[in-house]
Amino acid sequence: MTDNPSLPTSVDLTQLDQAVTWLEEIQKFIETYCLGAMPEISKELGYATNIDMSDVDYQLLKQATVFGGFYSAYGIQAKHDATFKAVRESLKGAAEHLGKSADATKTIIKNYDTAEERNRAAAADIERVLEAGRYTPKDEKAVAGQGTDPTHGRPEASGGGGGRPPVAT
Repeated sequence: MTDNPSLPTSVDLTQLDQAVTWLEEIQKFIETYCLGAMPEISKELGYATNIDMSDVDYQLLKQATVFGGFYSAYGIQAKHDATFKAVRESLKGAAEHLGKSADATKTIIKNYDTAEERNRAAAADIERVLEAGRYTPKDEKAVAGQGTDPTHGRPEASGGGGGRPPVAT
């Protein structure tokens, strides 16, 4: 792109199509495998509300965190909670921006589909379209903090094995 409107510009729609695919794949990965794992991570690492202390006799222990009942344990718990929330919000923000960018890129492709429109594309137009992009979660359960099904119903994925999800090429 150039600041001089008299110079021709162009948009490679093939590359933009590939960019949309990449953006959506990364968004789905973050939502499914990162955000989707957050409830289980929280459960495994522990937080004060996941401790059943209804049968504990001592008042000190009833107020204990997963890090213990000593004074510094409360500070550790607070740092843990703040870090967990910050990571979750960062992941949600990244997924949201990826989704908005993919949506905006689709709009750019649609708007500049013909040769004349591609040659008239201006940086300001593209910036305006990018700002107007929408975020549509690919894994709504994961984004809502309700976990996820990493197998996505695929029978070949059940039975463990772990590893990375397949990536379309």
